[in-house]
Parts: sequence; structure tokens; C-alpha cells
Amino acid sequence: MAFYTTAAICVVVYLLIPVLLYLLIPRDPTINPRKRAIVLVLGDIGRSPRMQYHVLSLLETGFLVDFVGYTDTAPLQSITDNPDVKIHEIKPAEKLGLPKGLPFIIVAVIKVLYLTKQLYQILRPLRNAEYLLVQNPPSLPTMFVCYVFTTFVSRRTRYVIDWHNFGYTVLGLKLGSEKNILVQVNKWYERWFGRYAFAHLCVTKLMATVLVRDFKVNAFRIIPLPDRPAIQFQPLSDEKKANLFSTNPIFDGFNPATDKLVITSTSYTPDEDLTVLLDALSQYDSCSTVETPLPKILTLVTGKGPLREQFLKDVSTRSWSNVELRTAWLSAEDYPVVIGAADIGVSLHLSTSGWDLPMKVVDMFGCGVPVLARDFPALSELVVSNRNGLIFNNSDELSKHLIDIFTKPELLRTIQKGASVECSNRWNEMWRITAGPLFHIPNREDLTEVPSSESSDDEY
Repeated sequence: MAFYTTAAICVVVYLLIPVLLYLLIPRDPTINPRKRAIVLVLGDIGRSPRMQYHVLSLLETGFLVDFVGYTDTAPLQSITDNPDVKIHEIKPAEKLGLPKGLPFIIVAVIKVLYLTKQLYQILRPLRNAEYLLVQNPPSLPTMFVCYVFTTFVSRRTRYVIDWHNFGYTVLGLKLGSEKNILVQVNKWYERWFGRYAFAHLCVTKLMATVLVRDFKVNAFRIIPLPDRPAIQFQPLSDEKKANLFSTNPIFDGFNPATDKLVITSTSYTPDEDLTVLLDALSQYDSCSTVETPLPKILTLVTGKGPLREQFLKDVSTRSWSNVELRTAWLSAEDYPVVIGAADIGVSLHLSTSGWDLPMKVVDMFGCGVPVLARDFPALSELVVSNRNGLIFNNSDELSKHLIDIFTKPELLRTIQKGASVECSNRWNEMWRITAGPLFHIPNREDLTEVPSSESSDDEY
């Protein structure tokens, strides 16, 4: 009798298992017949141009998109006005109001736990999306959360990392050394959880080799997707430039007939030493004499960030007669127009890893503006000296380049021509050809003959 009772209980329990699973495990939302992608950036979406371009490319190919990130700055109007995009706000950990003076490690742990909980709460209702495209860095806690989400919560979702840089190198710059134990832990974490992604996009070919060599990522799952200018970055006609100079108060007192416009964009972070620019401008100014006058330079610095006040303090100590410097924060719509008016652009980006590339250079090329760029290992994938710009290592070289291009018209015309060539290779075409197959988007026949190019952060 006991045997039959036990057997009956076992049968009942066995039959109850699917019922219990049905009741205990949350039901998946109804799967939309249209493909859906989640684009996640643990940063300000309005200052994340590459991720915005991903969103637009996915929209153009029929996806519904959930865009997750901080909302301090409004993204492109073409995103905010599109009914197929839903923006999900991440509330910054700074709003926790932690007491000042806490050790860095304690603050970091609290912030990571806070963001982990918040990201999971945002992602959980979005399960069953076809793709989860995540920007890296930052890697903490996004990599862990995305791994858990795609492994246990939404197994049909393919997890794709878009590598802009390596998080441990950014942390190393902040803490002063890559040998710091926290940096080493972050590196291990990034390597470990990075391997679980379905696919990897990266901004340079050099970065792809590092992912294979150091992170042991399968080479067949890596797709180098170099930054290319979006459609809003276009060369300005002389008529539009004249109208801009006469109507925009940024250019009050600027004479385009005799003066030169130099533009740089920055996020005012430690990986850009703006002192190099200020020292070069001082040298340029001192080289302009009555006997050998140089064109007057208006230098426009656009962007915002943590070191902006320190920069302005440094500017206030400078005394120039032939150089003027102004700062501005431009909207996503105004930024391409102002960039297009420049005679030359300057990039002070000094990669923390040496393997990423500055988006600002791509933006300038899109407007046909040549660039003076600070050198680092991967830069040759984008800037070719004496073809689409010039490369420098210090303020002396930058000052010399400024003097040369404004006293040697042929040199300026040559690099302007090279920058104009870069305009022909746009983001939409590059994305569809390289990333499109990953998202099961076929290449259009009219895009198979896109001209080749020698080239491979968020400052407006």
C-alpha cells in the first residue's frame, strides 16, 4: 500500500512540475512580428553618436528599437521623433546622494550594485528581443547583466558587444596605473564576460587583433566596423558658410576673408591634453610678427566635461594678440554645421589603449575638413599624413603644422582634397555591408561598389 501511495505522489509531483514552472516563471511577452533590438549604452545617449547611428541603421532596416541609457542630452531628432524607438532612462548613480569622503572602492561597489539592479529591471520586460547591442566601455556592470539576461532570462536574444575601447585601460588612467589591483580585476572581468557575446563589433582592425590575441575571442565572431561620418555631416557651400558667419553669434568679429577657423571638440577628460593645443597656439601667436605676419586664428572648442573649468582657468592665463579662443556647447543639429565651416580640425585624443579612434575626426572628414591629429598606434587606420591631415606628437609639431597649412596654400588644398575623399564612404553603407549580415540584413546591390577607403566618444 505504501508503495502505491508513494508512486501516486511521485506521479502527481511529476505532473505538477510543468504547472509549477508555468506559474513561477514569468511569462514571456507576446513576440512582435517585427524584429526588435535593444541598444544599451551606460552613458549619455545624446553624447554617444556611434550608438545613435546604430539605432538609426536598425530603424532603417525595419527593426523596433529600445534605446537604453542616460538621458542628460537629447539624441538626434530623427530618433526622438521616430515612433519605432522607445527610450529607457537609466538614472545615474550620482543621484544616490552618497556621503562625501567614502573610500573609492565602497562608492564603486554601491554604484555597481545600484546599476546592476536598475539595468536588470529595465531589461527584464524587454526579453525576447532578437538582439542586445551593448557599448563597451563601460564594462561594469553591463557585461555581467547582459550575460545573465541573455543566458537565463531571454535566451533567444543574441548578445553583441560594440567595442569602442577597453574599460580596464580607462580605469587605469583614472587610477594612475594599469597595475592597480582594481584595474587588473576589471581586465579579468572584461576578458571573461566578453567571451560570452554572440558577436563583437570593434572600431579598428588593430582592436580586433587584440581581442583575438589577449581576450581569446573567436576571430570568426569579430567584425571590424570603423566609424564613418553620418549623413548629417556634409561639406558646407561658400554661401552657407557666409550665412553662418554673419548670423551665428559664435563668430562675432570673425572675418572669413582674412582669418582662419580652427575647431576641436572635446569631452574635457584626461585622455585629451588640451594644454598641448594652448601651448601650440601660444607658439603660433609669438611667431606672428610685423615682418612675417600670420593669419589671425579663431579657435573654437566645443563640448563639455569634468575638466572644462580647469581648462578655462588655463586659458585665462594666456595673452594672445593674433589668436582668439572661444568655447561652446552645440546641439546635435548645430554641431555638423559649425564643424563644416572650419579651415582645419584638431584632435587631441590620446587613446587610453592605443587601439580605438576618435569619432571627432570622422565627423570632420564627413564635412570635408582635414585634421591635425595627435599620434597613437591605431591612428594610421584613419589619418594619413599629407593625405587627409597631419600628425603631431607635441605642441611644437602642432604649432609648426598650423603655420605650414596657413602659409602654404598647396598643402592645405592637398589635405582638404584627401578629407573630401573620406566623404564618399558613409556610415549607412559601411554598416549595411559589414554589420548588416550579423542582423540578417542582406546587402543591397547598389552598395556593393562603395569606393574603398584607406581609413578604418561624444563631443558636440
